[in-house]
Amino acid sequence: MLGGQKIIKTTNILDTVKYIDGLKAIIFDMDDTLYSEKEYIRSGYRKIAELFPQIEGADKQLWNLFLEGKPAIDEFLKQQNLFSDENKEKCLTAYRLQKPDIHLYPGVKAMLLDLRKRYLVGLITDGRPEGQWAKIVALRIEPLIDEIIVTDELGGIKYRKPNDVAFRLMADRMCMSFEQMCYIGDNARKDFMAPQKLGMRCIWVRNEDGLYVLGG
Repeated sequence: MLGGQKIIKTTNILDTVKYIDGLKAIIFDMDDTLYSEKEYIRSGYRKIAELFPQIEGADKQLWNLFLEGKPAIDEFLKQQNLFSDENKEKCLTAYRLQKPDIHLYPGVKAMLLDLRKRYLVGLITDGRPEGQWAKIVALRIEPLIDEIIVTDELGGIKYRKPNDVAFRLMADRMCMSFEQMCYIGDNARKDFMAPQKLGMRCIWVRNEDGLYVLGG
């Protein structure tokens, strides 16, 4: 529970539709809510591996380092005796500018299509704009969503959650009161602080495969 209002908790994104009666606008987080962010990370490591065709299984090495909780790119380059600022920057650029090979969780597309028949649907997501928009394009969700806000586009990382500016802007764009809206996300540490204080209904998808699984 955050603040005084209980947050609705589920482990399946498709079950969130059980908790939206009486609302008019459904707003989603993207990473680890609509798709697996680990899939994005693995896609990025495959792009980095293309920079080093002489190293067999480079993407798998990067992934294993990530699973060990290490800074994967730095450790990979050091293990291969290739570490330099130039090589690190090349890796970061390849990762950030990738056209990601990612997919919506099963059933999410059908859910979004159904929701749009009865509600306004929005997206509020944090991150570098080029990366977040590449994900949106790869997931093919832009036609399924009425309003999209990438918080960094509002003026930098200070507008990322838990800043409430994106939520206020979404309400203005949709001409909705906060009580008519809900926010659905996976990160209990930051996703719900702002919408809960504003009076929005909050639904936590406790994604067991996510990067930010927290107890609660």
